Amino acid sequence: MSKYTASEVVQVPRFTAVGAMALGEQLVTVAKPVKRQLAKGIARALVALSSSHAALASALRDQVSLSEGGEASEDTVQCDRVLDGCWSGLHDFLTAFTKLPPGAPEAAEASSLKAAIFTGGLKFLQLTYLLEWSESELRLQRIRKNGLDARIEALGGKRFLAALEAAHAAYGKALGVTAPAAAAAAAPPSVREALDAFTEALRAYVIKVMGAVEPDEPETQELADKLLAPLAGWSVGPTGRGARKNGKPEDEATAPPPADAPTAAPVPADL
Repeated sequence: MSKYTASEVVQVPRFTAVGAMALGEQLVTVAKPVKRQLAKGIARALVALSSSHAALASALRDQVSLSEGGEASEDTVQCDRVLDGCWSGLHDFLTAFTKLPPGAPEAAEASSLKAAIFTGGLKFLQLTYLLEWSESELRLQRIRKNGLDARIEALGGKRFLAALEAAHAAYGKALGVTAPAAAAAAAPPSVREALDAFTEALRAYVIKVMGAVEPDEPETQELADKLLAPLAGWSVGPTGRGARKNGKPEDEATAPPPADAPTAAPVPADL
């Protein structure tokens, strides 16, 4: 005899993680006033739904990472500022020589060095921390390999180079790139796994609620209507998108399902 799972029996709308979080909050909220009326099976399914909803919220909350512009340590921020200042200082130092009268050999030399080191100017200092470190490393390697350091020192910029090398080394350590981080950050929880778990819990909850409806007991249908009202009212139009605001999707991450993807069956209209 075949054994069916909730995912095979009940299909629910396609959600983004943020949309699922909002729906979960609605479902838990409408169930609170009638918790004491719930059959044991529904109550257990509601607890599982609430737990998976909380896990999804935690996964979404903890997705911010340093490389994506998340909150950085005070040490990293300070090292970033120092490195920015050193690169900016070297840039200004070379720029000053280019302002000498036309024909001055130092002006031509400084202009050549600027073109070799600062392709694109100082825009790389606005990149995220790890990308800025990479750009800084590449420029320092270019300086060493092509003998640009000796040419900079000939103009009197030895102090700038020394400060730049030290600032870059400190930056790499602060980011945990060139030395192990003091405390390795735990990998953020998987939003996909949390969303899948929530969806399964939602299917199980729908089965329990619908299974408790008795044709000759109108109050059981009324309770089911109340418990599943947020799901029944969820927009599942041809685009698979949720509620809209000003004619645009509430969540831009909610993309239409691929052409070859199965279409989710809507909740029965009598809910």
